[in-house]
Amino acid sequence: MFPELKTDRLTLRKFRDDDLEPMCTYLGNYEVSKMLTVVPYPYTSADGEWWLNHCKEAPLTEETIWAIETEHGLSGTISIRIPDDGHPRIGYWLAEPFWGKGYMSEAAEAVVNYCFEALGASKVTSGAFEENDGSLNVLAKNGFQTTGSKPEESLARGNETLTLIDVELTRDLWEAMRALTV
Repeated sequence: MFPELKTDRLTLRKFRDDDLEPMCTYLGNYEVSKMLTVVPYPYTSADGEWWLNHCKEAPLTEETIWAIETEHGLSGTISIRIPDDGHPRIGYWLAEPFWGKGYMSEAAEAVVNYCFEALGASKVTSGAFEENDGSLNVLAKNGFQTTGSKPEESLARGNETLTLIDVELTRDLWEAMRALTV
C-alpha cells in the first residue's frame, strides 16, 4: 500500500494522470530542470508520460515517489531510492513559484521521518549541486551533514559535469535532533 504522508501544509501522495500538465509546465522551466541530474530539458509530454508510468510501476521496495501537493495542487516531487547499500537516498524538485516558502523543508522532514520510523533506516543520504543553495539549505535544515563531493552530470545541461555535494543524516543525529524539539 502506498504510504501517503501529511504535514501541516502538504500531502505527499501518489502521482495521478492529471498531474501530467502541471508537471510538464514546472519541469519545462530551465531554472528547475538544470538543478537535476536525470531530467531532460526541454521537458516534453512524452517525458512526463514516461515518468507517470515509472511512478506506477516502481516497486516500493526499490523506490517510493511522492507528488507534493500544496493548496495550489501539484507543486513538486520527492522520492527515495533504495540503492545497493540499503540506505534510502532522497531526491526532489519543487516548482519555482513555490520556492522560499518552506515547502521542501517540510516535505523532506516528513520523508526523513518515514525513512527512520517506517523503514528503520540507519542513515539517509542525498545530494545537491554545489551551486544549488536552496537545496543545500533544505538538507542542512533537516540535519544532513556533508560527506564529500563528486562530479555528476546534468542531463538538462547537455550532460555538463558539475560538482555534487553528498550529504547524509544518521539515525543517531536524527534522534538527537528530535529529542531537542520534544
